[in-house]
Amino acid sequence: MFWKMLSYPRSLLGVILLPIHTMFCSLAMVIVNLTIHNRKLEDHIVEFWTRNACRMFGVKVVVKGKENIPAGGCLFVFNHTSFFDIFAMNGWLPSFRFGAKIELFKIPVFGAAMRRAGILPIARERREEVFKVYQAAEARIKAGERFALAPEGTRQKEEKLGNFKSGPFIFAINAKAPIVPVVVKGAAAIMPKHSFLPNWGVWTRTVTIEVLPSVNPLEFSIESRPQLQEKVRKLMEPYFHNTMN
Repeated sequence: MFWKMLSYPRSLLGVILLPIHTMFCSLAMVIVNLTIHNRKLEDHIVEFWTRNACRMFGVKVVVKGKENIPAGGCLFVFNHTSFFDIFAMNGWLPSFRFGAKIELFKIPVFGAAMRRAGILPIARERREEVFKVYQAAEARIKAGERFALAPEGTRQKEEKLGNFKSGPFIFAINAKAPIVPVVVKGAAAIMPKHSFLPNWGVWTRTVTIEVLPSVNPLEFSIESRPQLQEKVRKLMEPYFHNTMN
């Protein structure tokens, strides 16, 4: 009961401090990118931001299957239920960049930091623009960069696997990038969609990240993309008791 009661002011304080922490890290990202432009240092800033965001709210992270991450460029596809799956993956998986909804790029300083960091701006309602972004990123992924996209397209309200969209799989086929399925469990309970107070009434929770074996897109064409999509989904499905049809 003591820790439960203490979690309420902790969550309120975290909600106040997180924007300040985010702006500080965003400003650091912009300055480093404009002056030094050192990817390792930029990755450290991302890790510092996300790991401390988790610590603020008593979130612990466990990672399984890191040996399944390819040495070169690849595409992580993950189930998306909370901002905390973003924090957990960015804080505990090796260097990669997310695809984020384009509205976030309008936030002062933070939006500039996202662009400087190489985050992919995803305009979900403008399919042609999304594919232009993917096309521009193909050279980066072939050069060894890693990206992460949510094939469900948006956060799910519950911890279950939603319907997959085609975009990430077309991107992987065109870029010839291994697809690495990532299953994130526990993030939904920390901060579900439409929630604003992480871990309200709970002192600590654990997010588990399970990296599954990669899938080779070279075996598929754009025409056979549905089979690739289904293969990845079948790998992830056993980790969820309930999935959407």
